[in-house]
Amino acid sequence: MRAGEHSDYNNLTTCLIEDKPGSLQARNTAGEWVEVPKVPGGFVVNIGDLMMRWTNARWKSTRHRVVNPPRSSRRISMCFFVEPNHDAVIECLPTCQGADEPSKYSPITAGDYMIEKFARQAKGTEWSEADKRKFDTGDTEMRYTE
Repeated sequence: MRAGEHSDYNNLTTCLIEDKPGSLQARNTAGEWVEVPKVPGGFVVNIGDLMMRWTNARWKSTRHRVVNPPRSSRRISMCFFVEPNHDAVIECLPTCQGADEPSKYSPITAGDYMIEKFARQAKGTEWSEADKRKFDTGDTEMRYTE
């Protein structure tokens, strides 16, 4: 496994992936791992955690992983990560909430969100119930595995 199961913490990730064995896989709504199809001349765009918070989960952050190619094959993936400024406040957009659809997430700066997620990942610590609500996560992710 090149990168274990995770979601991207940012807004959007754009990837150019080759049509070769070993690739990007995503979890579908049934919880199954599926190969992300390669579209000739196309890009893969993942929604990240911060975009999910801005849209009140109308757009879901994509759980995904990167699988090693066979030893007889080589593959290159190029990704571009789109992140807001460190001090940007991430809060539900007015058009994504209303009387019948309140905001699911408390406002937080992009920097505070990213620092907390990276710190938890590095320590491998579990999330308290309060932290799960604040950061909308319960995972301790292993992004890079051997």
